[in-house]
Amino acid sequence: MGLIGLFVLIGVYLLIVYRGYRVAMQASGVFNQLLAAGLTTILAGLVIMAGGNLKLMPLTGIPLPFLSNGASSILANDNEVGLLLRISHNTAIENGE
Repeated sequence: MGLIGLFVLIGVYLLIVYRGYRVAMQASGVFNQLLAAGLTTILAGLVIMAGGNLKLMPLTGIPLPFLSNGASSILANDNEVGLLLRISHNTAIENGE
């Protein structure tokens, strides 16, 4: 994949993080806002991974979302995205969209 594939991958992660924080800002209710922001922050672990690979931060052992091996990591990430989608859906219904 090389450098172009890496930039595409980082772009996709940044898009997911952007959309997650946008869902958090538009969500109705404090609980839904905090839940969406927390789930998005967990998915934003890419910054920690990139910093560890560049020797700017210590490596922490956090798996890269959706790419690392391990069924529990992928299952947890799928659940996080599912909750974000549900919050977004409920917000759209409440706003009449």
